[in-house]
Amino acid sequence: MTDVSVVIPVRNEEKNVVELAARLQSVFAQMHASFELIFVTDSNNDNTVGMLKEIHRSDARLKILKLSNSFGHHTAVYAGLAFARGTAVVIMDGDLQDCPEDIPALYAKMNAGYDIVYGIKKKKNDSIVRNFFSKVFVKTMQFLSDYELDFNTSMFRIISRRVADAVLCFKEREPSLTFIMGFIGFPTAKVVVTSGSRQHGKTKYSYWHQINFAISSLVSFSTKPLRYVSLVGLGISALGFFYFLFALGKWACVGVPVTGWTSMMALLGLLGGAILFAQGITGEYIARVFIETKNRPRYVVEETIGFAKEQDAQLPATLPQQQ
Repeated sequence: MTDVSVVIPVRNEEKNVVELAARLQSVFAQMHASFELIFVTDSNNDNTVGMLKEIHRSDARLKILKLSNSFGHHTAVYAGLAFARGTAVVIMDGDLQDCPEDIPALYAKMNAGYDIVYGIKKKKNDSIVRNFFSKVFVKTMQFLSDYELDFNTSMFRIISRRVADAVLCFKEREPSLTFIMGFIGFPTAKVVVTSGSRQHGKTKYSYWHQINFAISSLVSFSTKPLRYVSLVGLGISALGFFYFLFALGKWACVGVPVTGWTSMMALLGLLGGAILFAQGITGEYIARVFIETKNRPRYVVEETIGFAKEQDAQLPATLPQQQ
């Protein structure tokens, strides 16, 4: 069995994959460990797949898993885990912001008795806005989560075989893998790693993708928003009741009804906004239930290159076969 599998989701990274593959090959040569590099990709607008095929021709340890459509970053990693055969699995991004030279430190820490070892970057090379959003997201998840999880949004980590197998048991349509691994709860450690920088291309993880991931993670691991919305609704109802008592008391004691078109419209606007907000939160949970009940496949593999025949046998017969 292979010592280490490296799962790398990539999209439109033709100018980065060559350097990344070369650096990974150099690192594992120094580690004297057997390895496989699994690049997971989908719909590209450049020659990423062509560059990967060229590297594969010179080194069969580089393997390509091409999905038929864009199923999401975490789903791509999940697909890579399903095909990985290493006793340990490294998960990293393909934009050179995760440094391959840090893998030996992660591997050594795992061999010290940990199942999950993730990299902590002292200083991320992201914008101030992205760093702020990340911190707010982590704090929000820590406050709202129904579970005591070690929240770490970085995908760069190494996991043991039993963690990979446990992750594959989760059948969620929109998996939040970083939080699923925290939910599993096997021995976990942290290692300070280098924060690399993107040399070519632009990030594929826009602010909208970050917001969507935050909402999906929150809905997956917490029911507190529903509870808090109920409490807010109860509070607004109480305020309305006391306002009614105030109006009734003023009419009974002074004989003058409470007037004020502006205050009434403001109150109606507040109530309408609160109702729509509550419906939106409830709708997010209902939408997740709807997605899960359809029971669609999490991803569809279009092509595999470099994998064993028995792994290809797991794919639908209509899909392209091993090259």
